Amino acid sequence: MQQLKKNNKTVGIYWLKESLENVTIVVKVKSKEEIMTLPKFDEYKDRSYEENIHVLNKTKINEYKFKWQEKMFSTHEFQKYSDTYNCSTETELKYHDMIKDPEMKPQKVFTYVNEDYHLPLPVVENKNKPASVPKLNTCFEKLNINSIGSFKNDSTSVGYLFKSQENISDHEQWVTMHVVLDNSEYNEESQILFKQEYNLVSLYHNITQNYLMVVPDVNNLHFNPYNVEDGDNILGYEYGVDIDFGKEEKGEDMEHLLNNLLKKWEKKKKQLLNFEMPPLGMKKTFITFEIVSAFGFEMDNMYIEFQIKIPDDITVNGDRKGRTHVSKSSRSEDDEVWRFGHVLELELEYATGIELSRLKVVLEAISVDWWGRHRTEGYSCLTLTLEPGEYKQILSCSRPEELDVVEAESRRFFVGGCHLIKDLDVLINPQMHEANFRYVSSGKISVLWRTLSQTQSSVSHTYLPDTSTDLLKGAEAVLKQYKKAKATLAAATKSFTKPEEQ
Repeated sequence: MQQLKKNNKTVGIYWLKESLENVTIVVKVKSKEEIMTLPKFDEYKDRSYEENIHVLNKTKINEYKFKWQEKMFSTHEFQKYSDTYNCSTETELKYHDMIKDPEMKPQKVFTYVNEDYHLPLPVVENKNKPASVPKLNTCFEKLNINSIGSFKNDSTSVGYLFKSQENISDHEQWVTMHVVLDNSEYNEESQILFKQEYNLVSLYHNITQNYLMVVPDVNNLHFNPYNVEDGDNILGYEYGVDIDFGKEEKGEDMEHLLNNLLKKWEKKKKQLLNFEMPPLGMKKTFITFEIVSAFGFEMDNMYIEFQIKIPDDITVNGDRKGRTHVSKSSRSEDDEVWRFGHVLELELEYATGIELSRLKVVLEAISVDWWGRHRTEGYSCLTLTLEPGEYKQILSCSRPEELDVVEAESRRFFVGGCHLIKDLDVLINPQMHEANFRYVSSGKISVLWRTLSQTQSSVSHTYLPDTSTDLLKGAEAVLKQYKKAKATLAAATKSFTKPEEQ
């Protein structure tokens, strides 16, 4: 909140966090010089002293409450909109329907809402940048609050602050509301003889930057009353302004606070347990497999192709085959190393209590020579264990060659060799295939994988961090003690009768 003072009044700026749906504007009006009427004995004999004082004060001060954008009518408006022939726009027709409500009555203090365009909107000087409080300070320095409602063209009047809606910047959006005192003269048939209205308070909501400007600002009717003024003329009324922003304090404060705390921790608990448990009788296993590096190969510009063989009794989510990026060798401890750091993730689901077939990972190291030929540098086969834990292994690789050594070396030198393995099952189960080639040792591949298993027992458990559990238990204990104390107090005061019941 920020206040800008002018004369004996202030202009308030309230930066908002929420909408204005729950805002209530309270205006209290009283006469400046009022002759106190002596109380009659018959009217006050059955009331206590405190109640009589309250009634007397109530006769002196009239309080009006308005919700944000709540339309209330003056006597003149009520008569005007009662006749449908006076209603030409959609807004006027809507007002015509509103006053048909039997509970709707004309008021001495009424409102003009945004649809009425009662006063023009604040000026936005800089169209390139949103309006800010320093810009508004310039306007407020030349604001004459006493002249609100009677606009002049000189630079010291409120006309410097306001201008017509057509000239408003496209970057600023405003919603307005005005609380007005009806001091008009009417005849016995409620027909207007002399129209006289005084603007008590104006509220301007800047939607773009979400702040509320109140002219004049909130005050205290008893210690700092505002005068109802018309230029240099001061009427015989004083008024005060108050704004309730509708902060949620429903019911008993402590009980409401603790209930909200319980709801928040229930929501937090759901966020902490955002994973789904596997069905009963099933197990889930999560594997993170990383191809770390390779070393000991002859050619440069290496990449690794991988393929994972999954048994039929396992359901899997994730990439079963793929390749790493092409890596150039780097020197490390007198040896050339190709670094990859390629990670793949697998999610397995299978039934518990059965013997599973092993997962096999086949890796093929491939180089790219200066002619763009892709040459097989070696194969390796790895059996993945599903036991939870972290594992690191260095795999030895070998490449197939023809049985004739001279033919094999010549073919590798001139054309980069040939693909002798057509089916990778030869690497997984070599004893099941008859090979007409031999294997030559090449380099090595370093791999790392982590395994995590998850099953659901017959009894479900809920786990929370120690801090949240202790805080939740504390909140429940405090709420329980509060309700117990409240019941004890109600029982202790049950025998007392209220003043109204005496």
